[in-house]
Amino acid sequence: MYMSVLSSLSVDEKLDLIAKLPNSIRNTYTKEQDIETEDPFACYEGDWGGNMSAEEYADDLRGTIKYFV
Repeated sequence: MYMSVLSSLSVDEKLDLIAKLPNSIRNTYTKEQDIETEDPFACYEGDWGGNMSAEEYADDLRGTIKYFV
């Protein structure tokens, strides 16, 4: 499929595409590194549907637990 599309490109278009591919890979790699170094848990942000801190969630959960003694 891709080869048929690529074969229809001119030599200049193919060279342009070749030049853009490494930059695309570098940009993706750099963005992934930035995400990992900034905050490893940033990808989970907002999963609980609110904007409470972890401590607020813990306090909320503690308040709902019924202790049977």
